[in-house]
Parts: sequence; structure tokens; C-alpha cells
Amino acid sequence: MTEFKGTVKALKRYLGPFLRVTVQQITKKHKAGIGACEHCGTDGILEAAHRHGRTRTDIINMLLGTSEQDALVHINIEEFEEAFRCEHEPVEKAILVLCKECHSKYDANVVESTNGKTEKDSATNSRSSTEKFNEILPISLAPSHPVEFKARLLESREAVIEVYYSNGNVDQKTWNAHRFIETSNIFGNLRSRPEFRQGRWQEMGIVKVHVRVLD
Repeated sequence: MTEFKGTVKALKRYLGPFLRVTVQQITKKHKAGIGACEHCGTDGILEAAHRHGRTRTDIINMLLGTSEQDALVHINIEEFEEAFRCEHEPVEKAILVLCKECHSKYDANVVESTNGKTEKDSATNSRSSTEKFNEILPISLAPSHPVEFKARLLESREAVIEVYYSNGNVDQKTWNAHRFIETSNIFGNLRSRPEFRQGRWQEMGIVKVHVRVLD
């Protein structure tokens, strides 16, 4: 059993690089399955971005029960790693797959607690920054894992796209996927649709999209 005794600051300095590698291990298969930036749809080099409020630091603070840098903690490192991994399940709830440019923009909107601002200031700045960043239209799949979704879609060749609007309306559209092939990009295909393109979905009042394969 490996234990750590010391300050929160020292723990983050000691475990930070290890947990960064852990995240890479957790998200490697997920990134391959998504296959494209969940914001702009590009299929270049992809990175795993923690969702706002679920950053590596946020998760560490939550597991420790404190964010005070000088607070003393005593943990079992193996148990801490296992708990950290569990906080990334399912992966899509904790991670966004983004290209480098979108990842940088997304992370720039996170107001770190070390900036010396009050909670109220941070919340205000966070909202202001978020407005500057192009929002990401939430798209969920059924089956939820992209690899399984693609396999099922290639077999059935048909899916239903459910579009949810801010006024409570829900539209359903049939996705005829006869031209969809093994190398096709699920999210790139969906986000290339005129109504789901950046700026257009906000104008239309779309709040989320759910796509389910028909058997």
C-alpha cells in the first residue's frame, strides 16, 4: 500500500503528471471512437478536454474534500487513483473530444480559483468568457458509445434524429445512412448539417440533439 502525507499543493505537484497520463489512458479509445472534434467537426489531431466544472483539479479537490493548498491530507494512492478513474465514467460525461484550437478556447474560459477573485467574480467572468466561446451543441447517441453506434448504423442504415428546442418542441427526422461507410465521421456528419452548424442552431433555438439507431 502506497500512502501520501502532506499538503494538497504537494500532492498535486506529485500526482499531477501521473493523473495526466491516467486521463490519456482513459480517453484514448474514446477519442478514436469519436473521430472528430465535437465542436468544429475537424478530424485532425484530437485532444481530451475535461468539461467545465469537471477539470482534473476539480476532481482532485472533490476527492480530497478540500481545495485549500496548505491543507494536510493523508491518502492511499492506489485507492485515490481508482476513485479518480471512476469519476471519468462514463467518459462522455467528463470529457469532450476537441481539436487543439477548440481545446485552447474551451480551457481559456475556465476561471481558476487561484486568480484571487471571489466566487461571485469568478461566476460572472465565467459566464462572460463562455459567451465569447462558440458553444458546443450537445449531441448524444443511442447506443451511447460511438463505436457501437457506428456498427449498428452500418447494419441498419437508418436512425432517428430527435431535435429539442428551447420552447419545449421536439422534432424527429429520419437519417437515411445508406451512404455512410466505415470511415465516415459520426459527429462530423451530423454537425455538417445546415441546421446544426455553428450559429445556426442557436438562432433556431435548438438546445440538444439525440440520435438513435433503428433496428
